[in-house]
Amino acid sequence: MNIPGQAELSEVIVTANRREEDLQDVPITIQVLTGDTLARLNATTFDDFVSYLPGVTAHGVGPGQSNIYVRGLATAVGGIQSSGSLGTFPSVAVYLDDQSAQLPGRNLDIYAADLERIEILEGPQGTVFGAGAEAGVVRYITNKPKLNVPEATLNAGYATTAHGAQSSNLDATVNLPIITDQLAVRGVIYNEQRGGYIHNLSATFARADTDLGIHYADAAAKFLPTASSSITSTLRLMISIRSPTRACV
Repeated sequence: MNIPGQAELSEVIVTANRREEDLQDVPITIQVLTGDTLARLNATTFDDFVSYLPGVTAHGVGPGQSNIYVRGLATAVGGIQSSGSLGTFPSVAVYLDDQSAQLPGRNLDIYAADLERIEILEGPQGTVFGAGAEAGVVRYITNKPKLNVPEATLNAGYATTAHGAQSSNLDATVNLPIITDQLAVRGVIYNEQRGGYIHNLSATFARADTDLGIHYADAAAKFLPTASSSITSTLRLMISIRSPTRACV
């Protein structure tokens, strides 16, 4: 792919076939955006990086959700209020590591924080990824806990919108080895607020300070029984916290 700021060609390891392989050796059509590429593009949501993916488009159906098309294939949006619980599943599967993130009637837009890479596999992929992967798969691969390296990162941003409200984003990552070469914990927390640009006319709609906002946290723990063992166990916990926040109009 021709991506602005793309680093020179280097080995990229993917797990499209449920095992680690060099991207050049995978016998399927696959596109990969590495974590370094996402950082250079300043891409945090699917809308930010979809324009760099040939053959992939998206139709937004609301904040944090999109209908993804791979080679023009996707499940049509039902267009009814209950489609979030009664609608058909998308034909493009979304995975966070090895966990399915599909929802009826939409594709969940996962915030791109602390990612190792994003893999886009053209379908059909039902044999490996099950139902809902007829058109393709979007895989978000997170950075795994490091067993012997303590580290911490912090990213913050601020932006203004002409004739609109301000925007801000913040994400922090901490990696802590508990038992050297055997047990480590990695935690991620992030928050993003995008300012509105449509004026709220009087007597049409009002937001109160007590209206709920959504913040997310993610944590993972990795365990290696012995230093010479080739079997690892990773436990992941994701938390969604609703707290009062001021909404922009």
